[in-house]
Amino acid sequence: MTYLSPDAMREARKFMNSDQKGIRDEIGFLIVHQRYADRFFPGTSVLHTRLRYVLFVPWLYRDEHLKPAKGQRAQESVKRREYLLTGRLINEPGGVIGSRNYPSPVEQRPSQVYWGALQRWGLVREQEGSGPLSRYQVERMVAGKPGALLKDDEGTPLGGGSWPFVVPEPADDWYGEGEGTLSFDLTRSERKFLAKRLRSLTSPRNPGARSIFSLLVGHDVSSSRTAWGPQVRDLAETERPALERSGHAAALAAIGRGVYAAQVETLCEELDCSKRSDTQRAALTGIVQRWKSQAARLDWPAFLDDMRDRTELAPVVSVALHDTLAWVRAGHTDPMRLERVYRDAEEARKGRRARLSRSQFGVDQRADWDNDHHPQGAPLHYRWDRVQMLLQDLVGA
Repeated sequence: MTYLSPDAMREARKFMNSDQKGIRDEIGFLIVHQRYADRFFPGTSVLHTRLRYVLFVPWLYRDEHLKPAKGQRAQESVKRREYLLTGRLINEPGGVIGSRNYPSPVEQRPSQVYWGALQRWGLVREQEGSGPLSRYQVERMVAGKPGALLKDDEGTPLGGGSWPFVVPEPADDWYGEGEGTLSFDLTRSERKFLAKRLRSLTSPRNPGARSIFSLLVGHDVSSSRTAWGPQVRDLAETERPALERSGHAAALAAIGRGVYAAQVETLCEELDCSKRSDTQRAALTGIVQRWKSQAARLDWPAFLDDMRDRTELAPVVSVALHDTLAWVRAGHTDPMRLERVYRDAEEARKGRRARLSRSQFGVDQRADWDNDHHPQGAPLHYRWDRVQMLLQDLVGA
């Protein structure tokens, strides 16, 4: 069993929805994004930037164990080290976590952002019977005396060695000091190590098959605009059918997002008598024209099977997606034909904050809605830009 401190629990609640940061998900289409992204690119997050962070984080804990800060808890000391890490990377052209706020403290720390990757990619040792070690467990371990045998929460020596991480020793540039003394460039041995690790990643849905992420290691996919593009499909092996369906589902979600915005805009004008521009309704025409052919190809039974997990796709979301697919195939153009099922889905997710609600709460929500600046419908991306950035560091490995 894994135990979390009160601080860790607060951080977990704050970050467990981090994959939704910056994404509007009124109807629930984001679950499709998460299911496919987790399947194709296990361990990744929309918060990821450069690959070398999965080495930086263990090295920070190594430094903390060897040279603990006096008068500070390990957790606070590691926070300080992560703040200094931002400064050491500040000359890098992009991907530095906390660079926008620096020299203010880092809001989203690398250890928080990359811990899931460290666990999923096998870079954190497992504790017998409870899976990979948590960040809280590791912080308790490194708080021990330098050189002492690290032990778990029950005082048992950590199995598989005295160190909780499985990563190479720090490279020479790690030992520099001051701002601008570190880069994201992987050494040859680091690239070889990480390439080997990532190539062993299997598909969560098909444990006997390699994940798409593992199959892309070493390839330059920077020119592929989408996760389901021709280059990626050609490398996807047994996951290719699911990858193609993900492209169809992404297109359907783009239309669904456009439908939702057009519905809210319509209610503002027709139900609330609030004069609005037709920005979203006009945009819907182009969105449907662009994506209808791809969306209409979605194999619905196979898609539902893709969505199987420990929990089923919520019925209201399933109905909204299914009815949108039927709407597209029938050649409809009026978004209000779908208003009832979209309203049901949004009210189930957001309650009083639902903009499509016919109650006074809905009126109030629509009054504050800026239709001219609401994002227009776009396909699900499955973290592709983040995955490309991670893979770019391993091109040729």
